[in-house]
Amino acid sequence: MIQGHIDFVSRSRVEGWVSSPQWPLRGARVLAFVDETCVGGGIVELFRQDLADAGVGDGFVGFRIPVALEPWHDMRLLDIRLEGSAFLLKQRRSCLALRDAQGADRRRQGREPESLSWMLSRGWIDQTQYDALRLLGLIGAHTQLLPPALSHLEPRRRCDEVAMIAAGVLEVHLLQPMALEIREDLGGDSFAAMRDELRGAFPAVPPVVGLWSERRGTVAVEEGAQHAGAPAASNPIEHGFGDRELLLLNLDTAPSLPRGGGAERFTAFVPCRPEV
Repeated sequence: MIQGHIDFVSRSRVEGWVSSPQWPLRGARVLAFVDETCVGGGIVELFRQDLADAGVGDGFVGFRIPVALEPWHDMRLLDIRLEGSAFLLKQRRSCLALRDAQGADRRRQGREPESLSWMLSRGWIDQTQYDALRLLGLIGAHTQLLPPALSHLEPRRRCDEVAMIAAGVLEVHLLQPMALEIREDLGGDSFAAMRDELRGAFPAVPPVVGLWSERRGTVAVEEGAQHAGAPAASNPIEHGFGDRELLLLNLDTAPSLPRGGGAERFTAFVPCRPEV
């Protein structure tokens, strides 16, 4: 007999335990499904003192696995299956945490590294998107080199092509339908308003935009400041944007345009809710 429980479900993580008195399941692989779509997987390997005290195996019966749900997936339908067997674990009295209802410390974080690696291995994101999302989660900024061919386009067409590249990363970052606004001739005083606007439109997702200009410039950011509980810092790091560089930027990193940093005006690619 195999027994278990799903303790916690979010759109990025599932936690629980699974055990059998007949044979040890430590090291076994469990898979997360929504209907018949596999959305994540991991290993039974976490030690649970509460279960060890209750005599459930040796206590190494827990799992904490990353999942990547599409916007249309209903978390309440998620179940756990033991690879190589017919065992299926459905949610009962699990703690179901809606993404919008998670604490502020979770809202300001980027996607978890384990989830990104899983999405990359499944082909859900490409290497460029993986690198961008990983650095956005880690330090809050990522400079992406643009294809050389864009340099030969006239300015309007060039801006539109850069916007398409930005949208490819921002859509995966949001994991929900979005439109993209191209806002031109902005200055450093626009960062705070854009941040507040994105927090209102997408409250459960870090406020990320793309920055670009025809002329190269730099933005000073407090790397890592987007993480909850990060210590106050006063050592901004400059990141380049413009010309052949697209900067993807978390606006919780207190960005500013340093004096003498090149372009003083820029174009921002800002996610927004699509019109219904």
